[in-house]
Amino acid sequence: MASAEAFGCKDPAPVFAAAGASTFDLPKLAQTVGNAELDGRSLRPVAQQVRTDFPEASEADVADIMITAFCTYLNDDAPASHRSQSNIRNFEREVYGAVFGGAAPESYQCHDWLCGD
Repeated sequence: MASAEAFGCKDPAPVFAAAGASTFDLPKLAQTVGNAELDGRSLRPVAQQVRTDFPEASEADVADIMITAFCTYLNDDAPASHRSQSNIRNFEREVYGAVFGGAAPESYQCHDWLCGD
């Protein structure tokens, strides 16, 4: 998982695509989530801002776009240490906590590249 091979990032949900380029900036979100401290707090305001900017987005949409942004960051700008399995797992836990208030619900489908073995 930590190789230099590109991850297959999921496309943004229609709720974000419908917003258009003028209001949704995936590269900016990628930098924000990619550079966030994984300290249990830093991703919460990011998730809240996505909810505020896109009130029609479901919790799953918010988690997905944050994960897509992180995937984009890993593929484009991340130092090798950010691609480690432990860092990716830490991000996963952090984003679920920020969006769902804890572990993702069983109904949430994990991204293929994130799920790993």
